[in-house]
Order: sequence, then C-alpha cells, then structure tokens
Amino acid sequence: MNFVEVALSTPLRSTFTYRNDAGISLVGKRVMVEFGRRKLLGVVVSESEHLQTNKKIKDIQEILDHEPVLPKDLIKKAYRISAYYFHPIGEVIFSLLPTLLRKRKKILDLEKYKPQSNLNISSKPRLPKLTNNQLNCYKEIVNSKKNEFLLFGVTSSGKTEIYKYLIRDYLAKGRSVLILVPEIFLTPQIFESLKKAFPQSIELFHSGLTELQRFKVWLESLNDNPKVYVGTRSSVFLPIKNLGLVIFDEEHDQSYKQNEGLRYDSKTIINLLYDETVKTVLSSATPSLLNLKKAQENEIDSFFLKQRYGDFNQPEFKIVPIRKNRLVSGVSEELIVEIDRTLNEGKQALVLLNRRGYAPIFFCEDCGWIAKSSCCDSELVLHRIDRRLRCHRCNSSWGLPEKCPVCASKNFDFKGIGTQQVEEMLAMNFPDFPIIRIDRDTISGKAKRIESNKHIKDKKPKVFIGTQLLAKGHDFKNLSTIVVLNLDFGFFGADLHMQEQTAQLLIQVAGRAGRHGNKSKVFLQTRLPDHPLLSKFKTCDYKNVSEGILAERKKLKLSPYINQIYLKAEDANLERLKEFLLNAKNFISSKDIEIYGPFESPIQKQSHKYRMFCIMQSQNKELIKKSLSSYVNEIVKNKKTISAWALDVDPINAA
Repeated sequence: MNFVEVALSTPLRSTFTYRNDAGISLVGKRVMVEFGRRKLLGVVVSESEHLQTNKKIKDIQEILDHEPVLPKDLIKKAYRISAYYFHPIGEVIFSLLPTLLRKRKKILDLEKYKPQSNLNISSKPRLPKLTNNQLNCYKEIVNSKKNEFLLFGVTSSGKTEIYKYLIRDYLAKGRSVLILVPEIFLTPQIFESLKKAFPQSIELFHSGLTELQRFKVWLESLNDNPKVYVGTRSSVFLPIKNLGLVIFDEEHDQSYKQNEGLRYDSKTIINLLYDETVKTVLSSATPSLLNLKKAQENEIDSFFLKQRYGDFNQPEFKIVPIRKNRLVSGVSEELIVEIDRTLNEGKQALVLLNRRGYAPIFFCEDCGWIAKSSCCDSELVLHRIDRRLRCHRCNSSWGLPEKCPVCASKNFDFKGIGTQQVEEMLAMNFPDFPIIRIDRDTISGKAKRIESNKHIKDKKPKVFIGTQLLAKGHDFKNLSTIVVLNLDFGFFGADLHMQEQTAQLLIQVAGRAGRHGNKSKVFLQTRLPDHPLLSKFKTCDYKNVSEGILAERKKLKLSPYINQIYLKAEDANLERLKEFLLNAKNFISSKDIEIYGPFESPIQKQSHKYRMFCIMQSQNKELIKKSLSSYVNEIVKNKKTISAWALDVDPINAA
C-alpha cells in the first residue's frame, strides 16, 4: 500500500493525496477519485510509501490505464511549465493529454486505434532547386550552432521551399519535424505542399479535427517513425518521439499565444519541453520585435531573405486620404473605381476590413439608445444576414428589437461598417462578379473552409472582402489590387503592442499581391495621411519599419528592452477588483520592480465581470518572478478574494 499525488483539472494550485491499494505504480496513469461530492478524473504525478498526516485519506476509485499516458520526464516538464506561467499544475497536466483522454475512457477501449510501427522511410523526395539566396539561407540554418534561428524572409521569398530541404535532412536522420501555422484556415495550403514532397510521412493536427482524429495523431506521435506534423498552436503538446526540428511559420502571429486558461506562448513551450535537443526555426516576413532584438544582440542566429522568389513583383503602395471624401459603405469612390478597373482587366481585388458583422453600432434614432450586451457592457454588432445583434466578446446574441426599450420608437439605424456591409455594397456595384467574404463567420466549419480555399486558388476575376484572416500566408493566383480600410486606430492607443501588430498586418496583406507576375497596387484608405509610419509603409520595407520602432523602444526602455508581466483580474464587484489589484501592487512593488495600474482592460466588462490589469516590469526577469512567486503563495494562503486572476508572463496585449 502506498500514497499517490493526483493532479486534477481544477484551478486549485496543488495536487491531492489518495491511497493506492493496487500494489502497482500508478505514476503517469489516469485514475478516478472522489473529490468532495464529485467523482473526477485525475493523473497520478508522484507516489510515496509513507505519509504523515492525521487527515482521512480517500482511496483511488478506479484505474483507467495499464500503462502510463504521461512518462515521468514529461510530468517533470509539466511542473516546469506550471512554475514558469504560475498556473495550476492540474490544468497544465491536462493540457498534455488529448481531449479523448480527458474523459473517463479506458485506454484498453482505445488501443484498437494504435498505429502499427513502421520504420520504412519513404523514397528520397524530389525537391525544386533553390535559388542562390535560398541555398545560402538553408546552409546558414544547417550550420548554426544555436537552438533558435530567425528566418526573416520577405513575402513570396520561397520560405516553404527551404522548409522542405530541412525536413528532408531531419527525416533522413530519423528525426521528426513539427511545422506550426497560426490558423486552421492556413493548414491546407502548407499541408498539401508538403504532402507532395513527403506523401508517406505527414500528419495534420488542429482543433477542427474530431476528438478521435486528434487521438490517432497523438498515438502516432508516440511511435519511432520519423514524420512531419503540421498543426496549430496546441500541437506543441504532442509527445512527438525523436523530434528534431520545429518550424514556426508566420512566427509573429498573435495566434501562437493562448489568451485564456494556461496563457502560454507556443515558442516558450517548445523551449520548456525540449531544452537544447530541438532546433527551432522562427520564420516570418514580419518577425516579432522580440525576435528581431534577439537577432540584433546575437542571442539567436538569423538570415534575411530579401528577394522575392520567381516571377513576383513588389506592389506599388498608395495612400488615399478620406477626410472630406464621400464614402460608400466605408469605401471611397476612388477605390470603387479602382476595383472596377481591376475586375475588367480580368484580375482580382482584396478589401481588408478587420471588423466582422454588418455594423458595430445599432441605435434608436429618436432617443439615442444604443444596443449593448447586458453581460459585457459592449456595443452589440448588427449581423444583418441573420437579423441578429451579437456580442463579439462572449458570443451571446439577440433578435432585432421591434421597438426601443427606452422610448418605444420603431426608428432604428446603425453606424460604422463591417465586412457584411462592404460585401453588400460590392455585390450591388459589381453584380457580374463573385464577392467572397472570408471572416470568422464564413469559415466556422470544415466545409466552409474548403470552399473558401477553393475561391483563393481560383484565378477568375472576383473581389475578396474579409478580416485579417486574408492577410495570413495565402497564395492568391491572380490578385492585383488590395484595399485596406479602417486601420488608423492601430497607430494610437495605450496598448504598446498595437503599433507593431498594425505594421505587421499592413506588410503581410501587401504581400498577398504581386504574385505570379501580376503588377499590383495596395491602397491604404486613411484619415491620417501624414502619419510618419505611413511614409515608411510605402516601401513595404518591414526591416526599415521595425528597426525604427526598435530604436525608439530602446531609447525609452520599453518592451522588448524590458521584461514585463501583466497581472489580469476580473470580478463582478468593481471596488473589490480595484482593492485586489492595489494590494497586489503594494505587495510586489520594490526598488527594482516597477508596477503600474490598475488600468481598465480594453474589454472593460465581460460575462458580467469587470476586467482590470497591472503592468510589472524590470530589467531582471528572475527578480519579478521571484516576487510573484511569493505573491501567489500569499494569495493561496489567504484564499481567493475575487472571481479570477491570472499572470500573463508573455503578454502580447492588455485584453
């Protein structure tokens, strides 16, 4: 008989002791236990022969596995992740399990899905010849002695072809490769390209697959077979055996950061899980300022791939002022004429508007009442197609009101524009051409994603209208005109990261044009034509733009030249929330740690709870973490006083 520590998927920051009468080791196995009045599934993380306590210890109710689902070394790494992110160990442990194993299913019932081991490596792939520039980049990566490498390649520079050569090398050595992409919507393009080169050695993993499909890939990853795994953020938790190389495509993208629950950065997780046994290639046309800084300071190696691959032209960039111009559903008449010219030339146009729905404000014309979410205190967005008012914070929705709840008037109107409204206007102006809208509402299912990707591959003249999803990595075959709407807000605001992300979005969307020999133009519609950043965007030279931002940040000692951690909290009582953060500020603040706030979150209220945050910063990251460790222990000791709080260790926004 011995005692075991069981990790449960709860927000409590400890494991729980149970008695093991089975006479076998249970470390790494799933078990059923009584927890209060509930029966919960847990994972045994450690065991001991003796326990000094006067408390009554409950017995393990059921053992679900005959073999560990998590090896001991992975459990140790889970504790490392928990310590780094100040996150409950139980929730970290469960992040390492496929969804199917987070349920009460015996592993014996799932063993039929176990793949047969097959060590036969497929025949040598036929790869296209690299240009001199690509070949130099490939050699630099191969010869680099550092674990991280920044591949800074302009859009259409042929980064995927370099990936193929690296994959070939690692598979030949019996090592597996993980390729990460930021969105499910992008997986078909890179998956199909790699499958042509490595047809017997590739797997796909993302949340759009069924639980069973993801479980089968998880089982496959336990095999010795060297394979290529293509996936989104969560695939960093696959227990890939013999992993040798990880490639982050579009490494700058915010989607690699989880912003709820375990707030992890995928790149950091790879470092915490694999130490120095894996090489990581960070690839982007618009790298994050953090990784550019690392490259400048020789912390990581890098290569600048500055030539576009093949018959690709750099787009012409034009600023379109609209201060006094008449707009049609948010688009200037000048740009409608440009879209018309493009279509009549047999080409395609793309309109980028980073706001879905029909209009962001729905109001009563008589008394000024504005439709707001009752639980989030944010304006409800009009979705005219299905006649609903939707909250984009908590996804709740309401039918359109028949009369105003304040004055009983039936006179309603809307303000602002969304992708649905621009789609409607384009359809009216260009009835003979397809208008393809691509946003979260149109790619919510597999069938919709397949249909949207077909439109992107098709060369027929058409207009695409959509959100930033259109700016990410797509290879449009016949695109010659890009119109960017409503990005002025990105040049201002309290969030330090907004300027960087706006620059990346503009350069990325500009990179969708000029492919396959097309001459192209990018039009930026703006009320701020004299903004200094816009003159830099004209060259589409992100290197120049980023160097300017970094120089300014260094001078002012701002991120990434200082270490920051955000303390984010929420509660239904605003005064209690402020008191919690002020107490935290007093506890953590010291001579070497600056702490600012509390500030209102950009999303001030969500699901009936107010949201605020504090910013902690210091030149010494370990000093902040040591102080925060003491603070977390203090909170645990004094029990929770507010609804929820979290430490954001790799912050990318204040939301």
